[in-house]
Amino acid sequence: MEDREKESPLAEVVGEGSTGEDVEAGPTSGGEPAETADAAKLKEQLAYLAAEFENFRKRVAREREAQAAFGNEKLLRAVLPFLDNLERAMGQEGASAVSLLSGVRMTHDQFLLELRKFGLEQLSAQGGTFDPSLHEAIASVPASGKPGGTILAEARKGYLLHGRLLRPAQVTVAAAPPEDGGGDAPAGSGERP
Repeated sequence: MEDREKESPLAEVVGEGSTGEDVEAGPTSGGEPAETADAAKLKEQLAYLAAEFENFRKRVAREREAQAAFGNEKLLRAVLPFLDNLERAMGQEGASAVSLLSGVRMTHDQFLLELRKFGLEQLSAQGGTFDPSLHEAIASVPASGKPGGTILAEARKGYLLHGRLLRPAQVTVAAAPPEDGGGDAPAGSGERP
């Protein structure tokens, strides 16, 4: 009995897989009032733990909702200066096309530099070899002097996010030159092989 008193009553119940609801003070020999008090204490502890777990579960659910709602806050804060620059450019009514284009290019470069901090990389496709895991062919055209599969033009840039493909580049690919048949019979010969 002394070994049993040294162990935590909660450990006994949890160790046996009991939920605490089945702990009842039944008729026992000897110390009925002490066992009834232990059972009541166990029920109280289990109710407290159940309430704590429910509060924890609700707190985690609230934190997940907040993370989903505000998870992009850091990225959006980084994007706001570019919106400011574009709005300034749109407000320049008397500016020349050259200066506006220069400002847009600077904003574009600054934007890409900032996005690299978040793991975004631009795919360089122009002049490379077609790779179906990185590129999406939208056209195939014959090109003299270019081997088949060479990327001739890029319609839309592709991007990687932390090394994983986010969006494939849409490209025009050089078609492989047709192979000559070499042994065609002249037209109108009338002979059958």
